[in-house]
Amino acid sequence: MLSAIAATASKALVSERGHRIEDIPQIPPIVTRELENTRKTAEVEEILINLGVLSDIFKVKESRRLRAGKGKMRGRKTKQALGPLIVVAKDGGILNAARNIPGVEVVTVDGLDAEVLAPGTHAGRLTIYTDNAIGQLDKIFKSEEV
Repeated sequence: MLSAIAATASKALVSERGHRIEDIPQIPPIVTRELENTRKTAEVEEILINLGVLSDIFKVKESRRLRAGKGKMRGRKTKQALGPLIVVAKDGGILNAARNIPGVEVVTVDGLDAEVLAPGTHAGRLTIYTDNAIGQLDKIFKSEEV
């Protein structure tokens, strides 16, 4: 878990995983806590465009394809790449606002796990943190000095 969190801060690992990060000034992007209270999908899209994540979302939209095999009959018709992950301290409406953007996932710090941070065991997912989430991560994973 700690390795997956650390990998989100490595520009080389994030770009190696396939994310388009040319327009992003710093990795990982850290935004203010107002993002947690966003309730409209259009507002979330505007924030992501301002962060420079638009090219990564466009990559996800282009990657959508029909699944091969019998999975189509079992409710898993399409496959698509994964886009950015947004980590928030608490949900103020962002979970519902961002669920309609392809590839974007929102998770609270309590629901953070290795599968979300490193899907398919490949670390380095493009992750956007709020400043509250960084504070909670620091409290949860605080290492005691020996």
